[in-house]
Amino acid sequence: MYCISVSHKKAPVSVREKFAFSKEEKKTLLKRLLASSEINGAVVLCTCNRSEFYVSGSKKAISTLQNAVADLKQIRLEELLQYLNIYSEEQTVAHIFKVCCGLDSMVLGEDEILGQVKDAYQMTLEEKAADYETNVIFQKAITCAKKTKTDTNLSRTPVSIATLVANEVFHFEKEGSQEKKVLIMGVTGKIGSTIAKNILSKSGIEVYGTVRSHKSDLTFQWKSSHIHLVDYADRYAYMEDADIIISATSSPHYTVVAEKLEQVFTTSKKRLFIDVAVPIDIDPAIGEISGVTLYDIDFFDQLSKTNNQMKLKELDAAREIMEEELDECRRELLFHPCFQKMGQWKETFQSHSLDTILYRIRDHVSSEELKVVLNVMDHIGEWIEE
Repeated sequence: MYCISVSHKKAPVSVREKFAFSKEEKKTLLKRLLASSEINGAVVLCTCNRSEFYVSGSKKAISTLQNAVADLKQIRLEELLQYLNIYSEEQTVAHIFKVCCGLDSMVLGEDEILGQVKDAYQMTLEEKAADYETNVIFQKAITCAKKTKTDTNLSRTPVSIATLVANEVFHFEKEGSQEKKVLIMGVTGKIGSTIAKNILSKSGIEVYGTVRSHKSDLTFQWKSSHIHLVDYADRYAYMEDADIIISATSSPHYTVVAEKLEQVFTTSKKRLFIDVAVPIDIDPAIGEISGVTLYDIDFFDQLSKTNNQMKLKELDAAREIMEEELDECRRELLFHPCFQKMGQWKETFQSHSLDTILYRIRDHVSSEELKVVLNVMDHIGEWIEE
């Protein structure tokens, strides 16, 4: 299996947003990839911090993948390669496990990524883009992530982007003693809804969440009198009174534009704008408006470093679990092709004595390889009797 990755490790948000894929774009890419004879399976994973593309197939699969991504996004291949991390074979398998367990995240150990990997894999299944290798690797990586979450405290320290955003809301010092008013665009999405729930865990905060249709309103139910759903088209009307404006949509265009905002604001009171979308939702020029502080997704990269220090002591336990599960996955992948060779092996063992076979092995392998063979022979009796 192979992987190309554009992530927070190498690419700033201005670059990552170019590689954000909509749901339909993901489906289109999967179909294009599976149309190639070089590719047997594919998964497309896009989050606010990474866009990663996994394929199984021949060695030419990686170049086919690079060209397909560049072509679909109308980006020069040279620009793509500049910010790309490339993983091959066993590197890819280890990378998937790290990503799934939150060990490759901006915020170490965050578990939002697990749900995002599940969704990416589910789309692969729905689009019939999974082969044996893809199924084994992703199923075992997801199982490993669940075990890491259950058996360690890595994910129990506040770590996710949604939690970090909520903490900024809690720490925001409002002028006066009234309730804080928070406007969330994208409140029905995964990140937006999680942010809202985190914020509503404390009193003294009124949340206004934008929705684009009555259908969203019906499917988005809250057990709180402190959240109010408003029409997305009326969002600017609520920004004058809001203390904190958060945008977490999947819109390809700005949800807030500086020119329109300046027409709405009648005061220069203290306000906090938080943009956790990729591509970015909020016009960067808004950060220049008097009284406004603007944080984008890269701001939380700095916050996450502090959290990661707190989690380092849990890393060893999580890595130990991951290595055990990863080794099991590698063994299954290695053993699978052997089923086709069982018949041939049986004939070899039936037509030659064990002595002959061992002498032939001795004459054709290195001393280190011979140690492995002899160690297996020493234990094979007890293994069979288990």
